Amino acid sequence: MKTAITRGPFDIVIADAPEPTPAPGEALVRVERVGICGSDLSLYKGTHPYRLYPRIQGHEAAGRIVAFGDGDAVGLSVGDRVAVEPLLPCGTCYPCRVGRRNCCTRLQVIGAHVDGMFRQYVALPLFTLYQASDLEPDLAALAEPVSIAVQAVARGEITAADRVVVMGAGPIGTAICLAATDRGARVMVVDKIPARLEIARAYGAEQTVNADEEDVASVVQAWTDGEGPSVIVDAVGAPAVIRRCCDLVASAGRVVIVGLSEQEVSLPILDFTRKEMTILGSRNNAGLFAHAVDLVRRHRERMTAMITHRYPLDRFPEAIKFAAEHPAEAEKVMIEVSG
Repeated sequence: MKTAITRGPFDIVIADAPEPTPAPGEALVRVERVGICGSDLSLYKGTHPYRLYPRIQGHEAAGRIVAFGDGDAVGLSVGDRVAVEPLLPCGTCYPCRVGRRNCCTRLQVIGAHVDGMFRQYVALPLFTLYQASDLEPDLAALAEPVSIAVQAVARGEITAADRVVVMGAGPIGTAICLAATDRGARVMVVDKIPARLEIARAYGAEQTVNADEEDVASVVQAWTDGEGPSVIVDAVGAPAVIRRCCDLVASAGRVVIVGLSEQEVSLPILDFTRKEMTILGSRNNAGLFAHAVDLVRRHRERMTAMITHRYPLDRFPEAIKFAAEHPAEAEKVMIEVSG
């Protein structure tokens, strides 16, 4: 089978590899679609905090089951299309014991800690597979980034009573906008790229702000009647953006940090008590993947707007290079592996 192997920063080759055999409790999946994520770009550039080479990347995936190993197939059948939840928790550490396996201390994420989906076939544990036969493969693959958004919205306890500002209109930011508006919240999205802000409006943003052209603080204050947003979500990961989130959030408000970075953020201690703000990290999803599949299912027409480019697997090196060099154009690059 064809496999895309990242050997190091900016070094990807397409190579032949043996087709895997599913072990007991696994299914062999013929991969149909894989989305290129921001973390894939970080691994490609050598800046991902969990980088380790060589690695087969890819965790936003959908495919068809072609065979099972021994054991109960838990309601799945050969031929089913499935969306893949790429989390392999240990099941025994404290986070796992309290139902937060998304931040398991020994978590392995498919495509980051272990080999992922940019290949024609992969053997996966049955618990990572979610029925998605009623969805097109593109949409089923988008369930994973949407699960990140569903988790962020859950962490922020967002309801219809909230005014929410989302910092960043990449795929995760726009998905957060969709998940928040699905709960009835009013949402503003901030970014520097006009094309991304246009997509955010299609995903339900009531207002968008171009951070290069407008005074973000003034616009946010006006939109929230001078109070600040009750929830603000960072989907960028830059220290300056996270600092701005804490400055803008309302007193008694919540800041949810989704963006990834190895950098440090400096914050005034006084604001923690003055505002009594709640600052929350958000990682992967904690038992919410089925909700993400359902959100995609109910908003399938909107979801297709996220996909801006498509490439076959044998052009994956070209595709990820394009995505890395053209962020203003490439919202979601989809790799068409089969089907």
